Amino acid sequence: FGFVCLWEPRFIKHTLSSTRLLKLITSSMASLKFLLLAALPLMVYAKAEKLASTSPMTSKEYQAIIGWGFDTDTFKSVNGMKKYDIQILKDLKAKGVTNLRLRSRADIFGYATDTYNDASMQQYLTDVNTYVTDMISLGMVPIISWIHHDAEVRASTVDGNNYVDWWTRTATALKDQPYELAFNLFTELTEGGIYQDTSIYNDWTRRAIAAIRASGGNNAKRVLILGAPRKDADTLQDIAADITADPTYLMAEWHLYASGPNKKLLNNGRESQKYWAGTGSAVDRARLTSVLDIAQAWSTSSGIPTWFGAWMPYDNKEGDLEQGEVEDFACFFDLTLKKYGIPWSMNKMENFYDRKAKTWIPTSTIGQGGSVTLQMAPILSAATSCAAMPPERFSFASHKQESLHAYLEKQQAAQRRAAQHGKHQVHRKMVASETA
Repeated sequence: FGFVCLWEPRFIKHTLSSTRLLKLITSSMASLKFLLLAALPLMVYAKAEKLASTSPMTSKEYQAIIGWGFDTDTFKSVNGMKKYDIQILKDLKAKGVTNLRLRSRADIFGYATDTYNDASMQQYLTDVNTYVTDMISLGMVPIISWIHHDAEVRASTVDGNNYVDWWTRTATALKDQPYELAFNLFTELTEGGIYQDTSIYNDWTRRAIAAIRASGGNNAKRVLILGAPRKDADTLQDIAADITADPTYLMAEWHLYASGPNKKLLNNGRESQKYWAGTGSAVDRARLTSVLDIAQAWSTSSGIPTWFGAWMPYDNKEGDLEQGEVEDFACFFDLTLKKYGIPWSMNKMENFYDRKAKTWIPTSTIGQGGSVTLQMAPILSAATSCAAMPPERFSFASHKQESLHAYLEKQQAAQRRAAQHGKHQVHRKMVASETA
């Protein structure tokens, strides 16, 4: 503004000589140039931030922005959006949440029967569009996933066609949403026809991808997230090679601990796949790192990054883990996945945040029949801001073995030696009896 004032005639006439005026103008121009140059990086950064959602992201770039978040039941009920308020998302964002997995029940929205229902589908598309738009406006990452348990079990030709149609309608309605939105083709496959027959999985997946890519807008280069054929990391290898041939805009989801760790012992007395006690022994910990190694190896060979789409830090079925054990597992889990560079979503938001009351839940009773009452805030803190790995729990396996693999290999070797020793003993007795 001072520069403009220099040009007022009365200022020039009564205050400055022409020489002094020229010097002042030159100086002002230099200052203005300096300010513009200094502001340039900020202008470029602001432009880059604005373009982030309108320029395609590769799957590896997308993996880097997912961060941590929750699975939510908002679209697992016809009433999930009745008391929706953007304040819910603002509260989550303030806590540090960066992603939400919008698990969407196609048996409620669109296909309650084999015949398409437009009214329920249009309700879903309107509501999910609002939710996605609000999330992206707050800098959050929405991931829509499909659920229809009956269809997964039956896996009929009609079910497959309806699955593709559901994704076609969803993708078409949301085609112009920014690239922060991703589509997760399956939520979890645990039983039935599609679980048992990988060829059905590959057929449905192949056709859904083609339909989404052809639906227009940003969908040609939107990140699509494959579901593991049987939810576990070791089933990623069963995805057909033609599906994974171009990994540019493909990710994959897999998970373990969807209902949390436990203290379950199998019939043979061995610990379950998800066993955890205390601060976690070397074997307890290797149960997670061993499957992470499998997922990482598949990502290296396929070029497709992964996301851990569902886990709980507590034993949701029996409630056998105490507060400290839950926090230790949560801390171990988060720090370990950070080491592998794999983002995650916790199952589920509604166990930590009350959508109706729009408040964080202080305590929650976990387990069938209300086995244990847990303080939720310290658990979430342990899962998101734990500074150091909890000390390893002492056990025979952790003292004697370096990993679960080594432990199992030595067990198997000991069994082979014992079996071989038994054969030798039998042979010696036979020889001795023949000599006698």
